[in-house]
Amino acid sequence: MLVEAREIFCINDHIEDLSEVQTERLIASLPEWRRETALRFKHLQGRRECAVGYIELLRGLRLRFGIGGMPAFAYNEHEKPYLKEHPDIHFSISHCKAAVGCLVSDRPCGLDIECIRKAKDGLVRYTMSPEEVEQIFSSPFPDITFSRLWTQKEAVLKLFGTGITDDLHHVLEPERLQGIRLQTIENPYRGYIYTIAIKSS
Repeated sequence: MLVEAREIFCINDHIEDLSEVQTERLIASLPEWRRETALRFKHLQGRRECAVGYIELLRGLRLRFGIGGMPAFAYNEHEKPYLKEHPDIHFSISHCKAAVGCLVSDRPCGLDIECIRKAKDGLVRYTMSPEEVEQIFSSPFPDITFSRLWTQKEAVLKLFGTGITDDLHHVLEPERLQGIRLQTIENPYRGYIYTIAIKSS
């Protein structure tokens, strides 16, 4: 799926169709460092998501930049990965049980994909501002509203490269979103929501 000429977003929301044998073959095809990362997951689902995430990155790099091969990662001080050989190329991988995606761009970017989750009162109040809490619990679909806001916060934090270290209540305040474009897609039929965050200026 093409978002703009400057970036490309690849998604696979049929990962449950991969059998155990197919998943093992996919993992075996990965470079050693990524294979070791996938095998650290105890369960098949985690291994599958890790392997497919890397494959979606390869697809995005080939389609957007014409880059082949299997690039290696390096990590910043907050453990955000970047491409060792192409530090000017930005990417973000995200996955949940329902879907795996990768966003590739020539600008800083962040992606978060989440299964639609229950808007539990304690979690909502811990992660959301008072205005967002009101928005969630006044919504006819509070679970979708909560999941949408959660993916937006995560995508922005991934763009910044800090992870969940900031005060979650204030992530989506307008002054923090200056120069950032957000795009959220809800897919309740498949049970997930994703948000793309891209530095637009």
